[in-house]
Amino acid sequence: MLAKIFKRAGLGFLIGIVIGNVIAILTGTSATDGVTFASKQLLDMAGGSSVIAMVYQSLFSGLYGALCFAGMSFYEAERLPLAAATALHAALIILTYVPIGLLLGWVSNIIEILIIAGMQLVAFFIIWLIMYLIYKNQVKELNELMNKTKDNPEK
Repeated sequence: MLAKIFKRAGLGFLIGIVIGNVIAILTGTSATDGVTFASKQLLDMAGGSSVIAMVYQSLFSGLYGALCFAGMSFYEAERLPLAAATALHAALIILTYVPIGLLLGWVSNIIEILIIAGMQLVAFFIIWLIMYLIYKNQVKELNELMNKTKDNPEK
């Protein structure tokens, strides 16, 4: 199980880097020397160096992606109910997003944080609902199969 978590984290790290930098490119900010692909806050933190800002952005975007993907392992814990797994994964993602989002300049105030957190909670509710319906259907099919086998033991 631990090896699977590390594989997911590694994949998430790479995907996080790609997504973080694509978002930065799409939302590039103006600088004195042209357009830069990091927030002004991140550039200030990097001492004005675009390269260092991109390194920070890649590392923290990758960390966020790694935690998001590793958190999917909550769903595979057999003793953890679906609602608890979903709540833990959502909490991990939201509680990770806030400091990384503030650090990288993705969000800058409480209103933006609440909007993003709300969007993430809605997404997790939809994920929970879909998984619940899938599991409910699987249980129904298994019960029907068990009843058929019980009624006709020769097959």
